[in-house]
Amino acid sequence: MKTYLLTLLLATSACFAESLQHRGIWLHPDQYKTPQLAEEWIGKISAAHLNTIYPLIWHRGGTAWFKSKLSPMAADVPEGFDPLGNLVKLAHARGIAVHAWFVNGSYGGPATNGLFTLHPDWQLQGEKGGDAWYDLGKPAVRNFQRDLMLECLKNYDVDGLHFDYIRYSGQVTCYCDHCQHEFAGKYGFRPMNRSEDRFPALLDIGANPLGKPTTAKVLATFDHGVPAITVNRLDAGEAVLVNWQAAGNSCLALDNFVKDTLERFGAKPKNTYQLHTTQTAAKYQPTGQEKARVWLKGLGFSAKLIDESALAKIPKGATVVLAGQYLVGEETAKWLESFVRAGGHCLFVDGPVFAIKQESLQRVVGMRGTAPFFHDWKVISPAPDQDVLKAGPPVDAAKERQRMEKWVEYRTWTVTELVRAVYKGAKKIKPRAWVNAAVFYKKDSADKVCQDWYGWLREGCIDYVLPMAYTEKNEQLAQAFAEWRAADPQMERIIPGLSIYSRQEGKAVPRDLALVRSQLDMCRDNATHGNLFFSLAFLNDELIKMLSSGPYAEPAKPWYPKRRK
Repeated sequence: MKTYLLTLLLATSACFAESLQHRGIWLHPDQYKTPQLAEEWIGKISAAHLNTIYPLIWHRGGTAWFKSKLSPMAADVPEGFDPLGNLVKLAHARGIAVHAWFVNGSYGGPATNGLFTLHPDWQLQGEKGGDAWYDLGKPAVRNFQRDLMLECLKNYDVDGLHFDYIRYSGQVTCYCDHCQHEFAGKYGFRPMNRSEDRFPALLDIGANPLGKPTTAKVLATFDHGVPAITVNRLDAGEAVLVNWQAAGNSCLALDNFVKDTLERFGAKPKNTYQLHTTQTAAKYQPTGQEKARVWLKGLGFSAKLIDESALAKIPKGATVVLAGQYLVGEETAKWLESFVRAGGHCLFVDGPVFAIKQESLQRVVGMRGTAPFFHDWKVISPAPDQDVLKAGPPVDAAKERQRMEKWVEYRTWTVTELVRAVYKGAKKIKPRAWVNAAVFYKKDSADKVCQDWYGWLREGCIDYVLPMAYTEKNEQLAQAFAEWRAADPQMERIIPGLSIYSRQEGKAVPRDLALVRSQLDMCRDNATHGNLFFSLAFLNDELIKMLSSGPYAEPAKPWYPKRRK
């Protein structure tokens, strides 16, 4: 009898454990901004046996999809309708938890519209890319977002608050008076201003550099003597080389130079092209091209992405940007030479190192060889015999490196301050509310955008995090699990975020079901307590059937970690 009772107790415990699982999904306002849409999508969520939703309720230039005294209702919401209130009612009726999703860092619209028209000083200065960002370093910005999130928690029966883009766009320097003086007060460095950001400059960069200049004029060099910026005239045209991976890691001094160069080239949307060669595309991921596109857009220049098939259509005197195009075919190299000789302009960023033996390319860039690859801190200084780059004061490399490291520490602190404030306020209003965040799934990537979610878990200013592991490569997901378990061995406060879409030929399409299932199996094998899907738009009938008849066959209540004391 005792054995029977023990077996029954263990079986009951196992069933109880299986009945708690976090089965979440992110959704956008387009899925719930009207009563009809909300009914339709909640039905699909329920059919898939999902039990937790994370609806986006604040973004797009400071607009809301809930009734707020601090932000206007989004323009696409029917008059008098409360999207979040209706969604909470529908979801809770089916046992589905609701966590209100706020986008905190990214503005989600042009700075000429929305909240920044009222508070232009709230915009982050110096961000990389074409999109505007909030400056979370300003107390007024943090206080506003804190109050907005707590307003929602107080007025709606939501189960939690969800941070997203709770970070910066990178480790960029802001030159506003507040940030510079607060940083100076905390760390002892004198405040800086924009006029000081010129070469020489210290950067942590990677480069596949060209070397051995022939006809190219060297405008700047790295501190080990390798050319950093060159310009080469070839008959009626010109080619400029930025000799490192600048699209992902530039500085204001370089941005100003590139902007001036493109303006001198006469670059306009109708005559500016970003060439992505088929050989380079076959060997390297497209992320480098996207970084270059965003960088150029942030400088005010839009470029049409093309491959070799479109070269014949490029007009005389146009501008062609080649960012990280390490492989260039012989015919393309010959075309580039003819194009430049006839008055065309080329901007090379991290040049064609694996094709530089071609004589046509040598004549275009005015270089005939390569220099060793490096990834290190480098001082970039104006060459002594040029008059294009205006030289600033000498750089103390050791001190500037310390300044940069402390700047990252400072900006990371400002992000964490917002997380702390919301967590503290939320627990005071609703002690049982959950505070969570979507975060970069690799620690190294999170560190680069000042997102210290490992520190948030240690400190206890967040209940759990949802790393956005959208990779299609299961070996990368396996590496992520190993990294997560090192920080949280029992996976108590880490719930993986998985993608249910893929990109094919630049378009988002539903992900292969076998891949989705394999990644769910990896979550199970790593003893996670559930997962989150991105995003609801790709929850189609095939995926609903696979989930409801497979890993989610039995309904479950949402799992949450143990509450902190």
